[in-house]
Amino acid sequence: MGAENPADSEFQKKTFTPRSLASGTVRFVQTLPRLVRAKRADRVSDAFAEKIMLAVTAVNECQYCTRYHTDLAQETGVDRETITTILENDVESAVDDDELPALQFAQRYAETNEDPGREAVAALRRTYGDAMAADVQAFVRAIYFGNLLGNTYDGVRFAAARRVEAARTATQQLASRISYRLGRLRERCPI
Repeated sequence: MGAENPADSEFQKKTFTPRSLASGTVRFVQTLPRLVRAKRADRVSDAFAEKIMLAVTAVNECQYCTRYHTDLAQETGVDRETITTILENDVESAVDDDELPALQFAQRYAETNEDPGREAVAALRRTYGDAMAADVQAFVRAIYFGNLLGNTYDGVRFAAARRVEAARTATQQLASRISYRLGRLRERCPI
């Protein structure tokens, strides 16, 4: 039996802690009105919004958001090759120059744990103007929250499964020891 890979014994994706879940929820609730305004304003097309969602999801690797937004992107007309390329973190090859700054910002936001830096935000505003940049940020913040929520759910399931497996292993070892001891006792004290 080989040594267990330490990476296999730990959940590796970004998740919420109890404290960060509380602050993340507050930020998400504060973002909701901006997200609603962004959807209504229609400055960011549905296809563009889904590409933004996929760019953040590619960094955070949420399996639920990947599936859901892949389906939504296809429904909005984004081709499968573009979706796959974005999910491989290759936004430069996936989109045209008009969409590239937003997707790069989205990736930076996710990679820096919601702290892309003032210059990145300023560059987004210079490229798209204040209103559209705010729309892009609303989409990015919303999906970041969703990604970490999905990953946290998976992390809790992973921890629970590990505990169940540890309990099963301990029970099997205990049963084996008891069986061994009973066998030894029968050998010494035949009835």
